[in-house]
Amino acid sequence: MKKLCCTAAALLLLLLAACGTPEKPTQAEKPVQAGRSDMWRVELLEAKLADSLTAVLSAVQYVGGVLTTENEINPGEGNTFLLMQMAVEKIGTGKAAFSWADAHIVDGGGNAYPRHPNDTFLANLGVPRLKSADIVLGKESGWVCFEIPKEAQGLRFVADEGQIILEVNP
Repeated sequence: MKKLCCTAAALLLLLLAACGTPEKPTQAEKPVQAGRSDMWRVELLEAKLADSLTAVLSAVQYVGGVLTTENEINPGEGNTFLLMQMAVEKIGTGKAAFSWADAHIVDGGGNAYPRHPNDTFLANLGVPRLKSADIVLGKESGWVCFEIPKEAQGLRFVADEGQIILEVNP
């Protein structure tokens, strides 16, 4: 009986703690950086480095069993993945498009690195991906992937013909 009362009391305390007042957003929930031009506002919400990414895919077989496959995605030799959670919003008027062909990472040595040519693997990882097609209206958000040298430092995200520059600190 004593054990039951202690368990009930612990559950009650847990329930009361869960119903408490919501906490203020942490720094990680706020934009790390925001840049804007006459046409675009770009927010960098988070940046991470990853030496490899692993996707676990499950498929139901014809006989009813589930086949699970693990797929490891690795960058090229001496490189790492730079993953960035971003939001891109059109704030101006006109026919301009936000083009990923123009957006890139620049390191302290002036070397430029474009967005990974096929970062659709992010969707297989269950990560919301920012589409790679040109953005022409509204606000789009999600993750993008760049492949950069492991030793790259002084990283900056550059877009909109150099009008938007954001420091990247993974």
